[in-house]
Amino acid sequence: MDREHLLKLACARNPDLEMCEQIKERSARDSKALEMVEPPPLPPTMKRRAIRPAANDENSEQKPVRYRALSAEEVRILQTKCARVGPLVQKHCQPKKTSARNAGRCAAYFRDCAPFIEKSDPLAAIANSFNSGVNINLANVDVKGIPYYPVNEEGAVGVGLGLGIPFGSYGGGFSNSVGVRDYFHGDQEVGANWYDGMYGYKNHWNIPLVQSLGVEGGQHNTVSFPLHGKDAGNLKVDNGYGVGGYYQQNDHVGVNYKSGDVRHTFGVSSPFVGAGFQTGQAVAFPGLDVWERALG
Repeated sequence: MDREHLLKLACARNPDLEMCEQIKERSARDSKALEMVEPPPLPPTMKRRAIRPAANDENSEQKPVRYRALSAEEVRILQTKCARVGPLVQKHCQPKKTSARNAGRCAAYFRDCAPFIEKSDPLAAIANSFNSGVNINLANVDVKGIPYYPVNEEGAVGVGLGLGIPFGSYGGGFSNSVGVRDYFHGDQEVGANWYDGMYGYKNHWNIPLVQSLGVEGGQHNTVSFPLHGKDAGNLKVDNGYGVGGYYQQNDHVGVNYKSGDVRHTFGVSSPFVGAGFQTGQAVAFPGLDVWERALG
């Protein structure tokens, strides 16, 4: 700690000291010497707005794409990028489901890619044209405050029954659920998703009291025929059943018309034990790729 600082602390506690008068005089002289200097005026020929970056300045990092004409190559690159991130936008930019973190990104996509949405993926534009559904709570009964009820802290027993009829972006279907608090919960769903090409039925059940022990299960019977992506046009059929980590089985049939093969696999496993087996057969035939090369 320097001497000047110690003197200021002493004067702050006892301003009547003789040395404090000298410090006050020195501070006054220093403050007079530091006068504010007025900056020189701008040249009369230079207007203030001219020094601001123009909205369409090529060096502006935040300049929207629409502020200048794009070359044919730039349009092609932008359209490719818009098509590439389109599936992510469909997943994370749904109405009323967009997170605060993705709000700006979604707005930027629709701003810059609006001219290309229908061109890059007209199917997605149609699929996202509406999103709606009906959910009905058929019954919900709760009884709370049961004395000496050991299952939960609230002493409550509840029964619920629900019904869902989705007919939104990707198709429609039917689902229902039933549950008895702490003892049983089950749901099933029948539906069709024409864009992702998923059709079928699935169900799931569990017993909450002993779910941690793996007492839950489910069944699925699905047909897949996607209309986009690397598996577009490939047919897949799956039928399976499982009980927690004790037993899992799945029967799969796949048809790839491009490469020309039909595959059938059947597998059984027990994750808790770490054991399982799988068997299968395959049949090959001249696929579309072979005919294209032959004709081509």
